[in-house]
Amino acid sequence: MLLTVTQAGLLAAELEARGFLAGVGKFILFVIIVLVVIGALLGFTVARRFGGRR
Repeated sequence: MLLTVTQAGLLAAELEARGFLAGVGKFILFVIIVLVVIGALLGFTVARRFGGRR
């Protein structure tokens, strides 16, 4: 019976860890997407500002 309780505890801990890592991964992906969008907007702004001076 003690072995069954230990197995259940390990399974719960593993599932909790996977959920936490998935949450962190989604957050990092969101941050990367936001940074790419901000970089693209800045790039277009700079290109439009300095592109017409040739």
